[in-house]
Amino acid sequence: MLIDHTNQRILEVLETRDKPTLKAWLKEGRASGLLAELEEVTTDMWDGFTMAVREALGSRIRIVIDRFHVMRQFQDRLGAARREIQRRLPKEAAGELAGSRWLWVTNSENLSPQQQQELHRLKRRFPDLARLSEHREELRRVFEDREIRTAAVGTLRLREWCRQGRRLGLAALEPFYKMLENWMDKIANYFVSRSSNGRTEGFNRNLRCLLWRACGMRNFNHFRLRVLHALG
Repeated sequence: MLIDHTNQRILEVLETRDKPTLKAWLKEGRASGLLAELEEVTTDMWDGFTMAVREALGSRIRIVIDRFHVMRQFQDRLGAARREIQRRLPKEAAGELAGSRWLWVTNSENLSPQQQQELHRLKRRFPDLARLSEHREELRRVFEDREIRTAAVGTLRLREWCRQGRRLGLAALEPFYKMLENWMDKIANYFVSRSSNGRTEGFNRNLRCLLWRACGMRNFNHFRLRVLHALG
């Protein structure tokens, strides 16, 4: 599914998500003029997408890795890092953390006053987990800092965040730091215009509604036409 975020509409629904299919569509869009004013493409971390964009549209197009995909990957590593810390604790102390996962992975503003109070208590009781939680919050603050307006500054801040995080000495976080470094240029492009694929989730819900109302659709072409009629 390819979305025009400026005009809030679906441009096309492709039958497969492989690189040749996307590349062919992008080339056709460039030739027809549909993508003549395109400046930026937001995507997730899959080489097939980014390579198709670069090969079909050239280096003038800014490729942005969606911030929320980055945070989702960090959340996955966060759970592994939390378990790494818990394994170091005495059995009785680790037992106190049973059922607390939601408190550690939820944004503080989405916790009830009682949940926030319990989280503060656990942070005082388990300082290593408190530092890990603060590390997560610092990543959020970097992405939300409106003073960062360029990819270069964003890169510096993200690299500093990685450097500080490695001081925690948690092996579970290392794969995330390496991923961040490998995709740094495209992730840091977020700070230029702060584009994201957040709207895509809304379109995905609409697509599921269309399938539900039709009791399913086996013919892809019929499904594509229905989507473009309703959301294109």
